Amino acid sequence: MGKLLGLVVSARRLGNSEVLVKEIMSRVPGEWERELIRLTDLSIEPCKACYTCLSGVSCKLNDDFGFVLERVREADALVIGVPVYFLGPHGYLKMFTDRLLGAGHWVRDTRGKPCAVVVPYGVAGWLGYSRIAALTLPRFLQMKVVDCWAVPAALPAQGVLAPGHLARAGEIAAALTGRAGERRGPLECAGCGSDLFRLLPGGGVECPLCGVRAQVNASGQLEYGRAGGRFEPEQLREHFLGWLVGMKEKYRVERDRLKEAQRPYRSMDWWVKPPERERGS
Repeated sequence: MGKLLGLVVSARRLGNSEVLVKEIMSRVPGEWERELIRLTDLSIEPCKACYTCLSGVSCKLNDDFGFVLERVREADALVIGVPVYFLGPHGYLKMFTDRLLGAGHWVRDTRGKPCAVVVPYGVAGWLGYSRIAALTLPRFLQMKVVDCWAVPAALPAQGVLAPGHLARAGEIAAALTGRAGERRGPLECAGCGSDLFRLLPGGGVECPLCGVRAQVNASGQLEYGRAGGRFEPEQLREHFLGWLVGMKEKYRVERDRLKEAQRPYRSMDWWVKPPERERGS
């Protein structure tokens, strides 16, 4: 029996993120141990950039990050539901993703496992950068993203009422156990599935998520020059276990010089806090 985890990044009870995750999870064929986590019910602190996790040691912050990460590592398949807030996904998803500096030590447990991402949004044309941001978490964990579904749905549970949505949920559920590759639209990045591109001199485009480059031909199609990108396993390994670890060592070597550069700014103590916090400090 496999483990199926649903990660709901929304405080709204029975909102679109929750019901769509549950709809997909309920349709996944076979015997599964199902678990749900509402990320907004938990305490996820901002990353302190201490780099402790780069050595494979557990994060020093005393919050629920480790609990969620362990459930993600144990799961055989993952379904993420995250709504769009102000042209981007709920901030709790970013807060959790920022804590993945130690991903180089964890991907052996998550690499290649299927993941589906559901992104409900309320207003046509206001999806913003939500899909590309929502893909960051499974991409850094080197999971197989079987689908990233942007769902137009504003009212609670509206996402399961629109024609065709239940069928689409069933397709995603089947893909979580199938052998098919990742789903791609004609204007989505071949490297990671992003739907946003940065314009380059000469008419080319670059995916800001994975770095893959392409040319737009006369028919409006993307023609890719090189495969891969920063989410290739070797490149991720070099980033997390090479460059980042090297920067930690570089800091040790240059610490005195860097602290001297910081010194003139210590006296610029212009911080303000709410009055009640000032009294408690």
